Amino acid sequence: MDLQAFGQKLRELRRGSSLSQEKLAELLPVTAELISIWERAYQHRGRVWRPDRVSAVRLVEVFAGYLAPNEAQHWLAQIDYSLTRDEMHRIFPDYTPPPQEERSRFNPLTLLPEQFLFGVGQIQAKAGRALEHPDAPWLIALDGIGGIGKTSLAGALVRELAAADRFFDVAWVSAKQEGFSPGAGLEAARRPALDPATLTNALLEQLGDLFLLNRSLTERQAGLAALLKKQPYLVVIDNLETVADYQSLIPLLRRCANPTKFLLTSRHALHAYDDVFCLSLPELGRADVLALLAYEAQVRGLTALAEATPAQLDSIYEVVGGNPLALKLVVGQIRALPLAQVLDNLRQAQGKKVDDLYTYIYWQAWNALDEAGRQTLLVMPLAQNGTLAQLSALSDLDPIELTQALECLAALSLLEVSADLEQPRYRIHRLTETFLLNEVIKWQ
Repeated sequence: MDLQAFGQKLRELRRGSSLSQEKLAELLPVTAELISIWERAYQHRGRVWRPDRVSAVRLVEVFAGYLAPNEAQHWLAQIDYSLTRDEMHRIFPDYTPPPQEERSRFNPLTLLPEQFLFGVGQIQAKAGRALEHPDAPWLIALDGIGGIGKTSLAGALVRELAAADRFFDVAWVSAKQEGFSPGAGLEAARRPALDPATLTNALLEQLGDLFLLNRSLTERQAGLAALLKKQPYLVVIDNLETVADYQSLIPLLRRCANPTKFLLTSRHALHAYDDVFCLSLPELGRADVLALLAYEAQVRGLTALAEATPAQLDSIYEVVGGNPLALKLVVGQIRALPLAQVLDNLRQAQGKKVDDLYTYIYWQAWNALDEAGRQTLLVMPLAQNGTLAQLSALSDLDPIELTQALECLAALSLLEVSADLEQPRYRIHRLTETFLLNEVIKWQ
């Protein structure tokens, strides 16, 4: 709400039409003092004076000869109001709304390069079944560490479902604030943080009645919910990277779900929400890593990689593990550098792109950990696939601190926990181990 901008426009319109404050007050009707307060955006001890909606619409009627229809909507939006279609036609008889059928359709598939995926067949099948099912779950989340392939998997699922004609339409909104590519390194995203208002506007632009964009946030969200409940849409919200992201958005998604389904990707596991169907992406196993390397060698024409010995391929796996983004960085660099140098750069965290890679994957999570969480993570290289008792002995934390630390590490996708009810075991990705043994020292 921008009372000052609204008041300034009100003063301009009143003076432009040669009306005194007293005469304008008679036309509403209100007091001349209230007109003065509106024009000055007067505030006192935190109290503000905003015109009621009846008065706001009456002001548009009075100054209709000085306002274009869209200008009137913009003016009222500054105090969180908007004109209905009927009001627009009554006040501006020549007004013609933009035809809905002329709205350019958004196709997220044009923004998603088709990729060959490795090691995610079972998770893809589970997510596909959950999305195809006509009933709950309405919110499905793919979680995992940075670079593990969440966005690529979401894109594959959208392509599958688009071909099956399961949903009326698809929307894709990204919350990513920075990205990493093997060619360019770390890049900031040029988009605002994703809050409920930004998400609402983005979805209305892609799916909805553009007329709603001129209304107040409350009206926009009510209109969006009505639209998404009318028929099944698929909405992808990609890269919810902070706790603030999903905590602020989940209530809005719940309000808009059914029959619409939401597919979320996040570095944070959303198991705390009972109504979110969560699927975690682990790092690739050795066989899938070798298959990915063979595929990249073929499509990039890298003869040396295609003819690499088993020992050379194993050396990549030992350092990088199964993080697809890191593997693609290695593939990109071995075109110009010896393999030993590329792997040593990763071990020693040398070079801008390597440093950018670690920052992209780990910086945010590392800074979200408390001292107990960092202490637990730092001992993990000594207890790969360890038990709770082994971690307790190594971390020197009391049982409550250790339990809370493990829960936090798992929620941040830094830790994998085996599905054993009696004695779960804990492990970290190989790339995380490389990071902990080298790069993290710089961050402490």
